[in-house]
Amino acid sequence: MTPSTTRRIALLDHRNPAIATALHGVLQQAYAQEAALLQVAHFAPLARTVADLQASTDFFLGAWQGEHLAGALSVGPDDEPGQICITMLVVHPAQQRQGAARALVQEALQRGHGAVFVVATAAANAPALALYHAMGFVVYRRGQMGGDGQAPLSIVKLRRAPPAPCPPEPPAARP
Repeated sequence: MTPSTTRRIALLDHRNPAIATALHGVLQQAYAQEAALLQVAHFAPLARTVADLQASTDFFLGAWQGEHLAGALSVGPDDEPGQICITMLVVHPAQQRQGAARALVQEALQRGHGAVFVVATAAANAPALALYHAMGFVVYRRGQMGGDGQAPLSIVKLRRAPPAPCPPEPPAARP
């Protein structure tokens, strides 16, 4: 990689129209790919608009490859108290398998200062599950989404607890 194409992770001002439009473009590409993987005709995340992204109260991080937005992650409060939810993790299909998703999750975890993080994904989304498992997330809940004339989609919710603090060292023995 040349310095001009080095990936960097940065906060995204998702209310900025240009950023929101770029974010929406990545979201559309990534979620269209996921819908095909899951073989679903209607995939709710694809219905998000630029205006929806701009109105979000979530916190957004972006993975930049040079001047191009390669991926994004958003976090917000979970419906269960005491947890932070990864509400979106998308990487443009042309930028996948290059570490952007891992870098985004790592940055969110670091910024979370030891908080408990959760994420929900389709049970059939093997690439997402492999990433989350490799980063210490474990499945703790299963459910289904859908209806409205469609087959329900099996969903898993994963949790990553912060590492336990090291116990203090015992006092040194006195001679």
